[in-house]
Amino acid sequence: MAKKKNFMLTPHFSYEEMTRSTWAQTHRIDNTPDELQLAALINLCRKLGEPLHEAFGPIRVNSGFRSEAVNDGVHGVGASKHLSGEAMDIRIDSVEQGKQMFLFIRKNIDFDQLLFEYNRAGAVWIHCSVCLDPKQNRHQAIMNYRSGK
Repeated sequence: MAKKKNFMLTPHFSYEEMTRSTWAQTHRIDNTPDELQLAALINLCRKLGEPLHEAFGPIRVNSGFRSEAVNDGVHGVGASKHLSGEAMDIRIDSVEQGKQMFLFIRKNIDFDQLLFEYNRAGAVWIHCSVCLDPKQNRHQAIMNYRSGK
C-alpha cells in the first residue's frame, strides 16, 4: 500500500497517530498498514478509542500499528496484536487514571487483551487489543503486568 496522507480513522483518531513510530522515523522504516491492518485499526478506534475518549477525554496513544520491522526494532512480542492493527498502548497521567481506564474497559468494551503495564523504570500504560473478528476476543485482563522493556 502506498503511503497515505494523514486522515481521520474515526472522529478523534487519525491515521498518523495510530501509525506513528519514533523508532520507524529514526531508522527510516516503513510503518504502513495494508488494507486488512487498516480495517483493524479503524475497528480498534471505533470499539476502544472512541468510548474511552467519550468517558475520559482525549486519549494519547503511545503505540498503535507496528510493521514487523518496527515491532522487532522496539523489541515487541512476536505475536503482538500491534502487528495486525488490533492493539494500542495508551499513555496515562497517573496510576489512578490508569486504574479507572482499566476498569472502564473491562466493564464496557468487548476486548481481547487488557494489560495495566509497568516497567523497571516506573513507566505505566494501558495495553488493550480488540480483534477485528469479535469471536476471537479472549477477554484476558491483567491488572499488574510487568513489561520486559
